[in-house]
Amino acid sequence: MLDRRAFIAGGGASLALLGTGSQLIAQGTTVTRRSVRGMTANDPDLAAMSRAVAAMRALPRSDPRNWTRFADIHRNFCPHGNWYFLPWHRAYLVSFEEIVRELSGKADFALPYWNWTADRAFPAAFSAGDRSSNPLFHPRPGVARGLRLADDMVGPQVISRVMQSPDFEAFGSSRPQGQDSAAPRWQRRAGSRTELEFNPHDGVHQSIGGSMAVVDLASRDPVFFLHHANVDRLWSSWNARGNANSSEAIWRNFAFSRNFLAGDGSSWDVRVGELNSTPALGYRYDGDDSPFAADVAMPVGDQVLERLRTYRRAVASGLLGSTAGVRRIDIPSLGSVYVASTDNGGIGSRDKPLAVNVPLHRTLGEMLGEESRLGPPSGDATDRRNRRYVFAFMHDIELPLDPTTRVQTFVNCAELTPQTRIDDQSYATGVSLFGSEHSRHGAPADSGGASLCIDLSQPLARMGQPRGPRTDRLTVQLLPRCESNEAHVSNIRPRRVEVVVL
Repeated sequence: MLDRRAFIAGGGASLALLGTGSQLIAQGTTVTRRSVRGMTANDPDLAAMSRAVAAMRALPRSDPRNWTRFADIHRNFCPHGNWYFLPWHRAYLVSFEEIVRELSGKADFALPYWNWTADRAFPAAFSAGDRSSNPLFHPRPGVARGLRLADDMVGPQVISRVMQSPDFEAFGSSRPQGQDSAAPRWQRRAGSRTELEFNPHDGVHQSIGGSMAVVDLASRDPVFFLHHANVDRLWSSWNARGNANSSEAIWRNFAFSRNFLAGDGSSWDVRVGELNSTPALGYRYDGDDSPFAADVAMPVGDQVLERLRTYRRAVASGLLGSTAGVRRIDIPSLGSVYVASTDNGGIGSRDKPLAVNVPLHRTLGEMLGEESRLGPPSGDATDRRNRRYVFAFMHDIELPLDPTTRVQTFVNCAELTPQTRIDDQSYATGVSLFGSEHSRHGAPADSGGASLCIDLSQPLARMGQPRGPRTDRLTVQLLPRCESNEAHVSNIRPRRVEVVVL
């Protein structure tokens, strides 16, 4: 295993990250992050975290490790809705872990994670007592009402879809629109959220409520770190299945400068490329073998990856533009990529679903080819060559006023009404939008609105398309639902909808 001190020194990051309380880690020992499920309140790692949180709350504001000041790192720097979302939060967890080791005296502290797929119950150690008796306690309205984490938010089928994402930007959200360098200004520019972020990540934040539902305050709740440790665990698991992170220089060379702290409170700078390996960062996960709906590594052929790369290069170069219509990109020996887009002026409400018709000008079957199959491939080489994907991108979204809103998405549903169930074959996924009251969370005004990338491949395959009724358009449908009885607070409007046939 790569020695952590050598790894960090080789990447140019500050050795101060290791801190005086982390000599075991500095010597190359890897700690194991364990599931909080079954942990008692006096578990050594939970006890260490509790001591450290209490100590951080007692530190003066002049100390950057002060609980509120450390939480403000998330408010001031966190990227959401772009491809820096996963590495930035990984570094934030490592920083927290180092501070806990320093302040608790437990040099081998490993941050627990909350696997909300296997255990929907809120971790008991974080809800017992009150702030005066339990430093891990925090007011949480959603937990007080009886936390409900539905299958269509965190269930095995959702996680399976996430794990079958064909490349990093389909898995961990995509690059900011127009990014052409690794300059700091791109850290919080808008890309497109993908399902890992907009569904389980955003959904759990919103379901817990209180501070967790507000970008500026989320990391003041100690459970934030267990929630993000599980997101990080899923990233590690996706890699373990043979999936590579982005090789793009503007991703790997991007530097988080003066964002994070070492255990002693000094600054820690780190590049994205130094955050790809959890063992190199001094930790691993405990090998949770909770079953997924399809718990196997799904190999993806080079054909799919090359089509994705070609599409992303076209977006980055501005070749596709933003005008309505259909673009075709031919790839020698690999067929074509089609991009169809349309502007939208309609609004989706809880009483009236939004249907956006995206003209393709030829049938989906003709675009995909006679031998093609939609969705993740099996291990068969021929099947990999013939697998295709259909994604819908919703750009510049006017977000709901009510942050509890979840948006159910469908494709080509013949009779979508507020009574349509999510077991309908046309259902794609559910969307939560963490931070809808603060969607750019401090990003520049010209950074663009929120965007989503939704994989339509599986519902289209279930519906027998393109082998079913032939069509020259796709209808992307949004049905918002929320807890409020007030009219219009759940309204949503994407200004532009783009369908990509890969």
